Amino acid sequence: MTRAEIESAYTVENGRITSPGKFESQPVYAPYYYDIYLNGFADGDDGEVLLFGVTPDDRTIFPEIPRNKRVIHMVIDDAGFVNVY
Repeated sequence: MTRAEIESAYTVENGRITSPGKFESQPVYAPYYYDIYLNGFADGDDGEVLLFGVTPDDRTIFPEIPRNKRVIHMVIDDAGFVNVY
């Protein structure tokens, strides 16, 4: 999923998704990493937390990713909401 696809599918304000749904209040890059997960490419999965290494390309697409963040952690709760930290 590209940034343009995310921004056309969701309302994004100040780098956060404000549209109701599974990504509400999450960073704009949450659907991007969720899509990577759905395609079977998470870098780690312990059954509770999904891990994604942040690449230079990711930072180019999503400059909102904090500079000190090397790994994106994702938890999908029982209701299907996606939480990224």
